[in-house]
Amino acid sequence: MKILKIKEHKTFDSSDREILKSLSLDFSCGKDEVKFLKLNPNFETSYFIGVDWLKLEHCALVVSPKIEGLNYLEMFMTCFNNSDISQELKKIYKINFDDKPIQLETNPFELTPLIVIHFLNIVREIVKKGLKKDYIRVEDNLQLKIKGKILFSKSLKLNNFRGRTDRNYCNYQEYSVDCFENRLLKKALIFVQTYLNKHFKTQKPLLNTVNYALSAFSDVSDDIEIIKIKQFRINALYKEYAEGLRLAKMVLQKFSYSIIETNKKEDNKVPPFYIDMSLLFELYVYSKLKKAFGKKIIYQAKGNYGNVDFLDIDEKLVIDTSIKHIIQSYLKGILIGNVKQ
Repeated sequence: MKILKIKEHKTFDSSDREILKSLSLDFSCGKDEVKFLKLNPNFETSYFIGVDWLKLEHCALVVSPKIEGLNYLEMFMTCFNNSDISQELKKIYKINFDDKPIQLETNPFELTPLIVIHFLNIVREIVKKGLKKDYIRVEDNLQLKIKGKILFSKSLKLNNFRGRTDRNYCNYQEYSVDCFENRLLKKALIFVQTYLNKHFKTQKPLLNTVNYALSAFSDVSDDIEIIKIKQFRINALYKEYAEGLRLAKMVLQKFSYSIIETNKKEDNKVPPFYIDMSLLFELYVYSKLKKAFGKKIIYQAKGNYGNVDFLDIDEKLVIDTSIKHIIQSYLKGILIGNVKQ
């Protein structure tokens, strides 16, 4: 299998271009679809890093950051610590676990921390709003009362035959936080806690978040069957829950549903994935600006001719992450007039 390696925002050399031409790649895709890590027909890479199939089992593409040694996980962590951009994190990356993984000689990427950080961010928001409740089926041996339906065979075996005539073994519904969705979230939280304690002991914000979340799940069991997790279909009715459950399944899938697997580091079999470095940098800068200047910074302010990255409403200054130099007088005189505060 051929693996083509290149950095973001670069053009392939002549020999690799010939290989790419021989693949007869179809570059057509939907509006929001990321195909071939945004490689264009001129064989130029975009600001997306990751790995993807160019031709299944024959040729794969690996795009790494243009800045050597760039710590994109630290950038992601900075975004994690800013609750104002929590809903934007899911737009930064995508991992296709259902696609065939790509075998690399060495793996320069760390995907697990990315998923973990995102998952904890969503669960934190769920806990703040309160855990959802649902009707669940409960079986219990009740004393001096009947609830729901008596399970006569179990009641005879456990009670009547043993002279415990004051008890009835019943099946009934109960409105509880101990529902399937919360069990799934707690299961993933326990996996994440184990993983962090083994690999990221110094990351106190992450460890504090997982402990805070688990305390809210104290009345929830983590007893859940793997087959039911795989078959579970997520209801999009609850926005945070839908995203949290999707990530919970991703966490458990990443560790092959085994707590023992949390001890292992990233292997060289990588599922196709991408990280939008342009968006990550934009959100990273926003989190820094927000920390320094607070509410005076507006993100993606709408204007007559599109959105601007950041708007400083006090200084009447537009800040764009794609340019290095800002002529303030020009911005004040022309751009600010086209921006809606």
